[in-house]
Amino acid sequence: MKEFMKRLLIVRRIVQKIFYEADPYIIMAAKAVTALVVLLSVNSAFPYRAVLSRGLIVAAVALLCSILPWTYITVFGLIFVLGQLSALSLEACVFVLVLAVALAVLSYITLPGCGILWALLPVFLSWKIPIAAVLLAGLFGGVTAFVSVGSGTVFYFVLKLIKDNAVILSGAEIVTAAGTEKTTLVQRLLLLVEGVLKNEEMLIAILVFCLTTLLVHLLARTDVDYAREIAIAAGAVFCPLLHAVACRYAKIDASAGMMIVSALVGLLVTLTAEFLAVGLDYPRTEKVQFEDNEYYYFVKAVPKIRLPEDKARAEVQAAQAAQRSRKMLSAQTEKGKE
Repeated sequence: MKEFMKRLLIVRRIVQKIFYEADPYIIMAAKAVTALVVLLSVNSAFPYRAVLSRGLIVAAVALLCSILPWTYITVFGLIFVLGQLSALSLEACVFVLVLAVALAVLSYITLPGCGILWALLPVFLSWKIPIAAVLLAGLFGGVTAFVSVGSGTVFYFVLKLIKDNAVILSGAEIVTAAGTEKTTLVQRLLLLVEGVLKNEEMLIAILVFCLTTLLVHLLARTDVDYAREIAIAAGAVFCPLLHAVACRYAKIDASAGMMIVSALVGLLVTLTAEFLAVGLDYPRTEKVQFEDNEYYYFVKAVPKIRLPEDKARAEVQAAQAAQRSRKMLSAQTEKGKE
């Protein structure tokens, strides 16, 4: 076990070293790849405008996103969605635009959260692994990250509704018992509004994902050992369990096996991200108490996990720095005497 942990720490050190040395380029590459995935997913779901599906256009926008903040991936993803939907149905395009503005205002009122989740969560939901995004948002996002999680969930179900009813929304003739007929503008708008308001599956998903995000965020910031690991595990158990109970209560058929797989994938991904990004060494926790004229302070310091040779090297460097400080102080003292 010790040998396995040592190898993990070596891998972690290599990964961190690569990030430290090439951090700007790795972040740019990650933005470009994320934008590429989002834009390709949009074009795959709604292939209605050939110009937006051209590889050169998609690649150019992905490269542009690599030098812009993460939130711009969501902005360009929304632009592509609106552009594709404008060729399918003007009503659907306007409906998505109004919905996006309303959710943007809600995010602004509740303080910015993780805007990238607006684009990523629909992708993760289409891949059937939404819990990974939820756990990551709760662990690394702010307290208002649940707003972005809910917004991303709403976008997924709205776009799914539009995709499933593309023929009706396009205004094409449909076959009914009375023959063929076209739907009116009012009927298409009612289809969208009722499809959102009466979608119990969407409401359950929003509730479950938002509560899970809050649970992980709050547990990860408690003053207990292994708080972050406990938060991840609790979220991975809580999310599929609550989803199964809610679906059973609402009499909705849901794949329990798929949610369990999603929870296992989310658990693995989030634990790996936490280990690489933080990796706290709880057995070496130190607690310090001191006071001044106004307050009494309790300080808890948890060091990060490091290899023994890294610790020894850090101690040598600290000793060398202290020795240099003493020499400089001694030189300044002798110069003052002269």
